[in-house]
Amino acid sequence: MKPRRHIFLLGFSGSGKSTLGRVLAAKLGYRFVDLDGIIEEYARQSVAEIFAKRGETAFRRLEKTQLKRVLGSTRTQVIALGGGAFESADIRKMARNNGVAIFLSCSQRELYRRLRNVGNRPLLEVKPRPYETPTQAKMRRIRHLFKKRLANYRVADLIVSTTGKSAAQSAGQLARLLKNMS
Repeated sequence: MKPRRHIFLLGFSGSGKSTLGRVLAAKLGYRFVDLDGIIEEYARQSVAEIFAKRGETAFRRLEKTQLKRVLGSTRTQVIALGGGAFESADIRKMARNNGVAIFLSCSQRELYRRLRNVGNRPLLEVKPRPYETPTQAKMRRIRHLFKKRLANYRVADLIVSTTGKSAAQSAGQLARLLKNMS
């Protein structure tokens, strides 16, 4: 297998991309990049503000242009992509051409548990239907988005479950898998 420069972490919000990514980067001695953080820094707005003021399409354009910029680095990086980034064929291609793409899989129940009190995920903000509780509404939205994205997540080079694992456990598992790939 040819040497690959960057490690791309992808998966649903709450799957551990940023938390695990920091641990993995430190373990490997690589630079950690949170693409959403880069976008926020560039736009001088939070992801939620970008969605609210400019819309998802504008955010996705920023996501693609900022990833191109990040890939210009000569350093090896662990890059945490946004939850919906891999829906873009361009981003999938950039990841496959510039490194190894790793899907951090997580059960929908655990995703809900991790995200239930988090308010900065604009795509998960949903009003309950008349017959739903807020919990049911958020679970419905998680199920819908997860199902919509799953086929693209599955084209990753590796799939690793983070369900029931700490960031350290998952990072250790990933480091071993990556070592075996080289």
